[in-house]
Amino acid sequence: MINIYMKDAYTNAFYGIVRETQDTHGYELPEHLESYVVMLLASYVERPNFLPNNSFAESYLSLNKRMDAKQLGDTCLFVSGVFPSYGERKGLSKSYYVNIGIGSYSTMYGELFGELATHFNFLSTFIEHSVSSSKLTQSNLFR
Repeated sequence: MINIYMKDAYTNAFYGIVRETQDTHGYELPEHLESYVVMLLASYVERPNFLPNNSFAESYLSLNKRMDAKQLGDTCLFVSGVFPSYGERKGLSKSYYVNIGIGSYSTMYGELFGELATHFNFLSTFIEHSVSSSKLTQSNLFR
């Protein structure tokens, strides 16, 4: 369990990383998507068991609750952004995780999840740029 001070430290660190990426690459995320990306990254830092119990495809095909869809969408966004070559040994490309993530968010109601589905590719690439180019993440925050 992450204590509140570490969670705040992670949130602050990722806020800085996201801001740095926006400045460096000339991106500008709407505030609500910026906050979502920051919270997503901060929540996965000390979560070693974030992968679904079943395969991503099996998890997608058995979605039956909103939280399942959000969890799977978030995991796909995290994996495709932070570990873009994760499935290559098994013959799975980044687009595999992207498509499952888009599908997962698309099953949910609300404008935020619609935007996450619509902009999933961009957000995944944005996260990839964030973790690969930031000085903080290069110091082994995720790798």
